[in-house]
Amino acid sequence: MIHLSFVVSTRLTGKVVDISRQTELFDRIVAYLDSGFDPMVDDVMRHPVDRYVDLRHVGRERERLFSEFPIVVGHGSDVRSPGDFFVDDLSGRSLLIVRGDDGVLRGFHNMCGHRGSAVELSACGNQRRFTCPYHAWSYDTAGRLRSIPNDDGFASVDRDAHGLVEVPVEERHGLVWVIPGARPGAAIDVASYLGELDDELAEFGMSDHVRERTDILREPFNWKLVVDGFLETYHIRFLHRNTIGPYIGSNFALYDDFGLHARMIGLRSSFHEERSAPLDEREFLPHVAIIYLVFPNTVLVWQGDHFEVWSVFPDGDRADRMVARASLLAPTAPTTDAEQRHWDKNWEVLMNTVLNEDFVVARTMQRNFASGARTHAVFGRQEATLQHYHRILEHELAKDGVAVSNPERAEVPA
Repeated sequence: MIHLSFVVSTRLTGKVVDISRQTELFDRIVAYLDSGFDPMVDDVMRHPVDRYVDLRHVGRERERLFSEFPIVVGHGSDVRSPGDFFVDDLSGRSLLIVRGDDGVLRGFHNMCGHRGSAVELSACGNQRRFTCPYHAWSYDTAGRLRSIPNDDGFASVDRDAHGLVEVPVEERHGLVWVIPGARPGAAIDVASYLGELDDELAEFGMSDHVRERTDILREPFNWKLVVDGFLETYHIRFLHRNTIGPYIGSNFALYDDFGLHARMIGLRSSFHEERSAPLDEREFLPHVAIIYLVFPNTVLVWQGDHFEVWSVFPDGDRADRMVARASLLAPTAPTTDAEQRHWDKNWEVLMNTVLNEDFVVARTMQRNFASGARTHAVFGRQEATLQHYHRILEHELAKDGVAVSNPERAEVPA
């Protein structure tokens, strides 16, 4: 499910990863190609398929992964001006994100202090007051309770204690992050959370990008199957042989561990010609696609002149339902018909590949996992990023005090 669109502008816009890092990565890739061996880890990994079908497991995921970690819920271009807001409920909690009159970005539970109704039913917009449709209690952009109709019936209510409940929110790299289950007053520090990956992402200048479009996709399979598909290139020449297969190398994936997170680099077909160029003329970024795994549920795909952002969640409490937000981030909003056609074509290629190839296979995987015919899936040595992701998932879920058996790392019996 790695979607390396081949509809790429020849001009790279914005900032890029520093030259020394590009050179180091280029040289590592060439060394592998010259050796005749693809990047691999030591062993295969056997992973329990109940992680995709067990309701108790998805409950643990909701309690920890989608409550305690910074989660991407949108893009900063949607909340640029005072009063700009959007509502996001994919994490299982309805969250209201709003730019205050003072310019500060804030996040709140979209929940009235009176009887718990959502105070905002629109998906997005611009306004200075949020008024509950049930009894018209209203709140300002700082979450303060400003109006109670017939307030003589609530004379003893402390308005300061009945404002909207705040959640920590931060805008970084153009993305809006929240910790959905955090207590009021809790801090969020996305830079520390990303660690070494933070500086690298900053170099792409995503903060200056705009969200060109977004789709919400719902499907009858486990949310992790979407993430899994991005984390290996092994399948490209088979599943995508008539779509992106001719343009993207299969099986080669340069993997780097960033703690909770990871980076994977796939090769465009043009890379092999570029490696023959003089050293002082070589370009790296136009000839690769870079996939950043941002734990626990977001994948950033660098596509040469834009980013794809995928954030995936369980849909409700079912293990076999997922909801994904897929966005295209462009350096600037399109101003000509040609620019609009460029983004339209990129999105068409992406959606056709996802819906007609990746998701078709994922549906069959979910049904087969539920059948009980096999207890484990196998992650190959060349699927290093996939192995990393599930090992980190198991480790973090075990911290909630519930025993989670580790996936096995061993050779598969013949």
